[in-house]
Amino acid sequence: MKIKCTAGFEGPVFERMYVCFNASKAAFVQSCRPLIGLDGCFLKGRYARHLLSAIGKDGDHQMMPIAFTVVEAKTTKS
Repeated sequence: MKIKCTAGFEGPVFERMYVCFNASKAAFVQSCRPLIGLDGCFLKGRYARHLLSAIGKDGDHQMMPIAFTVVEAKTTKS
């Protein structure tokens, strides 16, 4: 897990977060096809962000989450 914050007037300000569980990474390497599906959606409200996810497919055609992230915008920087 990686979290990036910047300094603000009232303390740290959340920018982005990346989460990839070790078990998900190991399962992808051992049992999934070498194909990753990417998808994203908008998070509305006070802290409008984008939720992006990476999904793999195993041998039984079941979808398995590999990683997900919350970013301020879909840019090269994030």
